[in-house]
This record gives sequence, structure tokens and C-alpha cells, in this order.
Amino acid sequence: MSKRHRFPLIVGGAALAAAFTVAAAPQAAADSSRCTSDSACAGKVTFQSYGEVFKVYDQRGDGHSAVLLYWLPDGSGPHYVWNHSGNGSVVTANLEFPEGDWVTYRACLGEYGQRQILESTCGSPTTDYA
Repeated sequence: MSKRHRFPLIVGGAALAAAFTVAAAPQAAADSSRCTSDSACAGKVTFQSYGEVFKVYDQRGDGHSAVLLYWLPDGSGPHYVWNHSGNGSVVTANLEFPEGDWVTYRACLGEYGQRQILESTCGSPTTDYA
């Protein structure tokens, strides 16, 4: 075999090994975040896939609470996590569900005393994986 044929085979073998490594890796989990619908992001929710940890941030002194709404694969939801501690505060919710399961969530504002979600403030939903 000539040298000019070996190089493509070596490169091809390295590419195949890299592709196999990616394919053999466990399902990638992505961390994500969502804001309320307002341009100031008055309420923000982050999701950390490792450990299934949500954080709910109240980022504006507007008199409303930041609220996480989430749904699980078993069809349950919405479940709620309220941050009624005021501007600049964060509430952490450490959940437990199986690796690879999905969770759909969105960030909203609400009135904690009445447990009322202000639907017009809800940001777009997103789906992430444990």
C-alpha cells in the first residue's frame, strides 16, 4: 500500500473511533434556563440535569413571586415551586427522578397569597433531561 493511501485510512480510522466514542457515551444531559415573558426577565428558572436541581430566581421588585411550573413523564403536573422571598432571592428545589427522564417546565410570575399564576407572564416552555 502506498503512503498516499495510508493517510486517508488513518484519518478515517480516527474519525471512526471518535464517532464510536460519541455514540457510546451516555445520553447527554443539558442544563437549561427560562425567563418569564417580560423583557426584564423578572422571574428566571434554571435546571441542572445532574441531580435534577431547579433554581427559581426573583429578579425584580415588582411585588410578584417567581414561580416554576413543571410536568413529568408520568403525566403529572403542573407542579409548582414558589419563590415568594422577594427581589434578589433564589429558591432551590432538589428533585429525584430517573436518569434520562424528561421534564418540561416554564417560568411565571404569580400571587403567592392566592396561589394564582399570572398566565400572561409565563415564558415559553422547554423540555430537558435528567
